[in-house]
Amino acid sequence: MVSATTAKLTDMANQLIRSLKVGAKRRWWGGLRNGLASVGAVWTLTELTIAALPNVRLALEANGRVYLYVMAAIFITVFVGYVLEPRFVAFKIPTTDTWITLKYDDLFAQDADLLIGVNELFDGELGVPVAKSTVHGQLIVRNYGGNAQAFRAAVDPALAGTGIPPRATGRAMHPSDAYPIGTTVRIPNAAHSVFLMAMARTDLATSKASSDVPTLWTALKSGLQVVYDQGNGEPLAMPLFGNGQAGVKLEPQHLLRLLILALVDFATNSTARLPKKVIVVLHESCFSELDIREIARDWKKT
Repeated sequence: MVSATTAKLTDMANQLIRSLKVGAKRRWWGGLRNGLASVGAVWTLTELTIAALPNVRLALEANGRVYLYVMAAIFITVFVGYVLEPRFVAFKIPTTDTWITLKYDDLFAQDADLLIGVNELFDGELGVPVAKSTVHGQLIVRNYGGNAQAFRAAVDPALAGTGIPPRATGRAMHPSDAYPIGTTVRIPNAAHSVFLMAMARTDLATSKASSDVPTLWTALKSGLQVVYDQGNGEPLAMPLFGNGQAGVKLEPQHLLRLLILALVDFATNSTARLPKKVIVVLHESCFSELDIREIARDWKKT
Protein backbone atom coordinates (compact mmCIF):
# COMPACT_ATOMS: atom_id res chain seq x y z
CA MET A 1 0.00 0.00 0.00
CA VAL A 2 2.81 2.38 0.95
CA SER A 3 4.69 1.44 -2.21
CA ALA A 4 1.62 2.14 -4.38
CA THR A 5 1.10 5.52 -2.70
CA THR A 6 4.76 6.42 -3.15
CA ALA A 7 4.62 5.45 -6.82
CA LYS A 8 1.50 7.56 -7.31
CA LEU A 9 3.09 10.59 -5.63
CA THR A 10 6.25 10.14 -7.69
CA ASP A 11 4.18 9.97 -10.87
CA MET A 12 2.31 13.15 -9.90
CA ALA A 13 5.58 14.93 -9.18
CA ASN A 14 7.03 13.85 -12.53
CA GLN A 15 3.91 15.06 -14.33
CA LEU A 16 4.16 18.43 -12.57
CA ILE A 17 7.82 18.84 -13.49
CA ARG A 18 7.06 17.90 -17.10
CA SER A 19 4.19 20.39 -17.22
CA LEU A 20 6.50 23.12 -15.94
CA LYS A 21 9.23 22.30 -18.44
CA VAL A 22 6.92 22.17 -21.46
CA GLY A 23 4.95 25.24 -20.37
CA ALA A 24 8.04 27.31 -19.59
CA LYS A 25 9.49 26.49 -22.99
CA ARG A 26 6.31 27.73 -24.69
CA ARG A 27 5.31 30.67 -22.51
CA TRP A 28 8.32 31.84 -20.52
CA TRP A 29 8.09 35.37 -21.87
CA GLY A 30 4.40 35.71 -21.01
CA GLY A 31 5.07 34.27 -17.57
CA LEU A 32 7.90 36.73 -17.00
CA ARG A 33 5.78 39.64 -18.19
CA ASN A 34 2.81 38.74 -16.01
CA GLY A 35 4.98 37.99 -12.99
CA LEU A 36 6.72 41.35 -13.19
CA ALA A 37 3.41 43.13 -13.80
CA SER A 38 1.98 41.59 -10.64
CA VAL A 39 5.01 42.61 -8.59
CA GLY A 40 4.78 46.11 -10.08
CA ALA A 41 1.12 46.36 -9.15
CA VAL A 42 1.82 45.34 -5.54
CA TRP A 43 4.73 47.78 -5.39
CA THR A 44 2.50 50.61 -6.61
CA LEU A 45 -0.17 49.80 -4.03
CA THR A 46 2.52 49.73 -1.37
CA GLU A 47 3.75 53.21 -2.35
CA LEU A 48 0.20 54.58 -2.32
CA THR A 49 -0.41 53.05 1.09
CA ILE A 50 2.82 54.56 2.48
CA ALA A 51 1.83 57.98 1.12
CA ALA A 52 -1.57 57.76 2.80
CA LEU A 53 -0.38 56.08 6.00
CA PRO A 54 3.16 57.14 6.94
CA ASN A 55 3.29 54.65 9.83
CA VAL A 56 3.25 51.83 7.26
CA ARG A 57 6.76 52.86 6.15
CA LEU A 58 8.11 52.11 9.58
CA ALA A 59 6.49 48.67 9.55
CA LEU A 60 7.95 47.90 6.14
CA GLU A 61 11.41 49.06 7.14
CA ALA A 62 11.23 46.78 10.16
CA ASN A 63 10.11 43.83 8.04
CA GLY A 64 11.86 44.54 4.76
CA ARG A 65 13.11 40.99 4.28
CA VAL A 66 9.62 39.54 4.76
CA TYR A 67 8.27 42.03 2.22
CA LEU A 68 10.86 40.91 -0.33
CA TYR A 69 9.96 37.26 0.30
CA VAL A 70 6.30 38.09 -0.28
CA MET A 71 7.14 39.86 -3.55
CA ALA A 72 9.23 36.88 -4.68
CA ALA A 73 6.39 34.51 -3.79
CA ILE A 74 3.93 36.61 -5.80
CA PHE A 75 6.23 36.58 -8.84
CA ILE A 76 6.82 32.81 -8.66
CA THR A 77 3.11 32.05 -8.16
CA VAL A 78 2.03 34.16 -11.13
CA PHE A 79 4.86 32.87 -13.34
CA VAL A 80 4.15 29.21 -12.56
CA GLY A 81 0.39 29.69 -12.87
CA TYR A 82 0.84 31.23 -16.31
CA VAL A 83 3.34 28.78 -17.81
CA LEU A 84 2.11 25.52 -16.25
CA GLU A 85 0.98 23.25 -19.08
CA PRO A 86 -2.44 21.78 -18.23
CA ARG A 87 -3.19 18.07 -18.41
CA PHE A 88 -6.84 18.69 -19.22
CA VAL A 89 -9.01 21.48 -20.59
CA ALA A 90 -12.71 21.74 -21.38
CA PHE A 91 -14.81 24.00 -23.59
CA LYS A 92 -18.37 24.14 -24.87
CA ILE A 93 -19.24 23.80 -28.55
CA PRO A 94 -20.96 27.06 -29.57
CA THR A 95 -24.77 26.90 -29.93
CA THR A 96 -24.90 23.38 -28.40
CA ASP A 97 -24.99 21.85 -24.92
CA THR A 98 -21.94 19.64 -25.63
CA TRP A 99 -18.73 20.06 -23.65
CA ILE A 100 -15.48 18.70 -25.08
CA THR A 101 -12.74 17.70 -22.66
CA LEU A 102 -9.15 17.14 -23.78
CA LYS A 103 -7.12 15.16 -21.29
CA TYR A 104 -4.08 12.92 -20.85
CA ASP A 105 -5.31 9.68 -19.35
CA ASP A 106 -6.12 6.02 -19.94
CA LEU A 107 -8.89 5.76 -22.53
CA PHE A 108 -10.18 2.51 -21.05
CA ALA A 109 -10.51 4.03 -17.57
CA GLN A 110 -13.14 6.56 -18.69
CA ASP A 111 -16.67 6.31 -17.32
CA ALA A 112 -18.09 6.57 -20.82
CA ASP A 113 -18.85 4.74 -24.03
CA LEU A 114 -15.79 4.42 -26.28
CA LEU A 115 -15.41 5.21 -29.97
CA ILE A 116 -12.43 3.28 -31.37
CA GLY A 117 -11.07 3.21 -34.90
CA VAL A 118 -10.36 -0.11 -36.63
CA ASN A 119 -9.48 -1.22 -40.16
CA GLU A 120 -12.08 -2.02 -42.79
CA LEU A 121 -11.82 -5.77 -42.11
CA PHE A 122 -12.38 -5.42 -38.35
CA ASP A 123 -9.32 -7.60 -37.75
CA GLY A 124 -8.91 -9.32 -34.40
CA GLU A 125 -5.60 -11.18 -34.66
CA LEU A 126 -2.82 -9.54 -32.67
CA GLY A 127 0.51 -9.24 -34.46
CA VAL A 128 0.78 -8.20 -38.08
CA PRO A 129 -2.93 -7.37 -38.62
CA VAL A 130 -3.39 -5.54 -35.27
CA ALA A 131 -0.45 -4.17 -33.33
CA LYS A 132 -0.78 -4.77 -29.61
CA SER A 133 0.29 -1.17 -28.90
CA THR A 134 -2.63 0.37 -30.80
CA VAL A 135 -5.95 1.29 -29.18
CA HIS A 136 -7.57 -1.44 -31.30
CA GLY A 137 -5.00 -3.92 -30.01
CA GLN A 138 -5.39 -2.81 -26.40
CA LEU A 139 -9.14 -3.34 -26.65
CA ILE A 140 -8.56 -6.95 -27.75
CA VAL A 141 -6.03 -7.47 -24.95
CA ARG A 142 -8.08 -5.88 -22.17
CA ASN A 143 -11.58 -7.00 -23.06
CA TYR A 144 -10.92 -10.32 -24.81
CA GLY A 145 -7.67 -11.54 -23.25
CA GLY A 146 -5.89 -11.12 -26.58
CA ASN A 147 -8.09 -13.84 -28.09
CA ALA A 148 -9.07 -13.16 -31.70
CA GLN A 149 -11.91 -15.70 -31.65
CA ALA A 150 -13.51 -14.04 -28.62
CA PHE A 151 -13.26 -10.68 -30.36
CA ARG A 152 -14.83 -12.06 -33.55
CA ALA A 153 -17.64 -13.65 -31.52
CA ALA A 154 -18.64 -10.17 -30.38
CA VAL A 155 -18.00 -8.32 -33.66
CA ASP A 156 -19.41 -10.69 -36.30
CA PRO A 157 -23.03 -10.64 -35.05
CA ALA A 158 -22.84 -6.86 -34.69
CA LEU A 159 -21.61 -6.51 -38.28
CA ALA A 160 -24.36 -8.81 -39.54
CA GLY A 161 -26.88 -6.67 -37.68
CA THR A 162 -25.91 -3.54 -39.61
CA GLY A 163 -27.31 -4.95 -42.83
CA ILE A 164 -24.32 -3.47 -44.67
CA PRO A 165 -23.02 -5.89 -47.32
CA PRO A 166 -19.25 -6.50 -47.12
CA ARG A 167 -16.86 -6.64 -50.04
CA ALA A 168 -14.95 -9.86 -50.67
CA THR A 169 -11.21 -9.13 -50.89
CA GLY A 170 -9.83 -12.61 -51.52
CA ARG A 171 -7.38 -12.24 -48.64
CA ALA A 172 -6.10 -15.60 -47.49
CA MET A 173 -6.20 -14.55 -43.85
CA HIS A 174 -9.54 -14.50 -42.00
CA PRO A 175 -11.53 -12.27 -42.02
CA SER A 176 -11.42 -11.56 -45.73
CA ASP A 177 -14.52 -9.39 -46.09
CA ALA A 178 -14.06 -5.62 -45.97
CA TYR A 179 -16.73 -3.12 -44.92
CA PRO A 180 -17.21 0.45 -46.19
CA ILE A 181 -15.34 3.21 -44.38
CA GLY A 182 -17.55 4.56 -41.63
CA THR A 183 -19.21 1.21 -40.85
CA THR A 184 -19.67 1.28 -37.08
CA VAL A 185 -20.83 -1.46 -34.72
CA ARG A 186 -21.67 -1.43 -31.05
CA ILE A 187 -20.34 -4.13 -28.72
CA PRO A 188 -20.70 -4.39 -24.92
CA ASN A 189 -18.05 -3.04 -22.56
CA ALA A 190 -19.07 -3.77 -18.94
CA ALA A 191 -21.60 -1.05 -18.00
CA HIS A 192 -20.87 0.85 -21.21
CA SER A 193 -20.42 0.15 -24.92
CA VAL A 194 -17.60 0.25 -27.44
CA PHE A 195 -18.33 1.60 -30.90
CA LEU A 196 -15.90 0.19 -33.46
CA MET A 197 -15.56 2.48 -36.48
CA ALA A 198 -13.93 1.48 -39.75
CA MET A 199 -11.51 4.33 -40.44
CA ALA A 200 -8.56 2.72 -42.23
CA ARG A 201 -7.98 0.75 -45.42
CA THR A 202 -5.84 -2.37 -45.42
CA ASP A 203 -3.04 -3.41 -47.74
CA LEU A 204 -3.94 -7.03 -48.47
CA ALA A 205 -0.31 -8.02 -49.05
CA THR A 206 1.11 -6.58 -45.84
CA SER A 207 -2.06 -6.24 -43.70
CA LYS A 208 -0.91 -2.69 -42.90
CA ALA A 209 -3.77 -0.28 -42.28
CA SER A 210 -3.60 3.37 -43.33
CA SER A 211 -5.90 6.36 -43.45
CA ASP A 212 -5.96 9.96 -44.64
CA VAL A 213 -7.88 13.15 -43.91
CA PRO A 214 -10.90 12.57 -46.22
CA THR A 215 -11.19 8.95 -45.03
CA LEU A 216 -11.03 9.94 -41.37
CA TRP A 217 -13.61 12.72 -41.88
CA THR A 218 -16.01 10.31 -43.62
CA ALA A 219 -15.53 7.69 -40.91
CA LEU A 220 -16.19 10.16 -38.08
CA LYS A 221 -19.36 11.46 -39.70
CA SER A 222 -20.79 7.93 -39.95
CA GLY A 223 -19.42 6.79 -36.60
CA LEU A 224 -20.88 9.72 -34.69
CA GLN A 225 -24.24 9.13 -36.35
CA VAL A 226 -24.29 5.55 -35.05
CA VAL A 227 -23.30 6.82 -31.58
CA TYR A 228 -26.26 9.20 -31.73
CA ASP A 229 -28.62 6.46 -32.91
CA GLN A 230 -27.54 3.82 -30.39
CA GLY A 231 -25.69 5.56 -27.57
CA ASN A 232 -28.64 7.07 -25.67
CA GLY A 233 -26.70 10.26 -25.04
CA GLU A 234 -24.16 8.56 -22.77
CA PRO A 235 -20.78 10.31 -22.33
CA LEU A 236 -18.41 9.41 -25.15
CA ALA A 237 -14.61 9.01 -25.03
CA MET A 238 -12.27 8.60 -27.99
CA PRO A 239 -8.53 8.67 -28.75
CA LEU A 240 -6.71 11.04 -31.08
CA PHE A 241 -7.59 9.16 -34.27
CA GLY A 242 -4.90 8.77 -36.91
CA ASN A 243 -1.95 9.30 -34.59
CA GLY A 244 -1.00 5.62 -34.35
CA GLN A 245 -0.26 2.77 -36.75
CA ALA A 246 -2.91 3.93 -39.25
CA GLY A 247 -1.27 7.32 -39.25
CA VAL A 248 -2.82 10.30 -40.97
CA LYS A 249 0.10 12.38 -42.19
CA LEU A 250 -0.50 15.40 -39.97
CA GLU A 251 1.31 16.76 -36.93
CA PRO A 252 -0.55 15.87 -33.69
CA GLN A 253 -1.62 19.50 -33.12
CA HIS A 254 -3.19 19.71 -36.59
CA LEU A 255 -4.70 16.25 -36.19
CA LEU A 256 -6.33 17.28 -32.92
CA ARG A 257 -7.70 20.45 -34.52
CA LEU A 258 -9.12 18.31 -37.34
CA LEU A 259 -10.84 16.02 -34.84
CA ILE A 260 -12.31 18.98 -32.96
CA LEU A 261 -13.54 20.49 -36.24
CA ALA A 262 -15.19 17.18 -37.17
CA LEU A 263 -16.96 17.09 -33.81
CA VAL A 264 -18.08 20.71 -34.11
CA ASP A 265 -19.22 20.19 -37.70
CA PHE A 266 -21.31 17.18 -36.69
CA ALA A 267 -22.79 18.99 -33.70
CA THR A 268 -23.74 22.13 -35.61
CA ASN A 269 -24.48 20.93 -39.16
CA SER A 270 -26.36 17.70 -38.51
CA THR A 271 -29.88 16.82 -37.40
CA ALA A 272 -28.22 14.47 -34.90
CA ARG A 273 -26.49 15.64 -31.73
CA LEU A 274 -23.36 14.78 -29.83
CA PRO A 275 -23.57 13.56 -26.23
CA LYS A 276 -23.39 16.36 -23.68
CA LYS A 277 -19.94 15.14 -22.66
CA VAL A 278 -17.28 14.17 -25.20
CA ILE A 279 -13.78 13.28 -24.01
CA VAL A 280 -10.74 13.15 -26.28
CA VAL A 281 -8.14 11.09 -24.41
CA LEU A 282 -4.59 11.91 -25.43
CA HIS A 283 -1.53 9.70 -25.17
CA GLU A 284 1.28 10.79 -22.88
CA SER A 285 3.75 10.64 -25.78
CA CYS A 286 2.01 13.66 -27.35
CA PHE A 287 2.35 15.90 -24.30
CA SER A 288 5.23 18.00 -25.64
CA GLU A 289 3.69 18.18 -29.14
CA LEU A 290 0.16 19.27 -28.26
CA ASP A 291 -0.89 22.66 -26.95
CA ILE A 292 -4.37 21.89 -25.64
CA ARG A 293 -4.61 25.22 -23.81
CA GLU A 294 -4.30 27.05 -27.13
CA ILE A 295 -7.06 24.94 -28.69
CA ALA A 296 -9.40 25.48 -25.73
CA ARG A 297 -8.66 29.21 -25.74
CA ASP A 298 -9.55 29.49 -29.43
CA TRP A 299 -12.92 27.77 -28.97
CA LYS A 300 -13.72 29.72 -25.81
CA LYS A 301 -13.18 32.90 -27.82
CA THR A 302 -15.55 31.59 -30.45
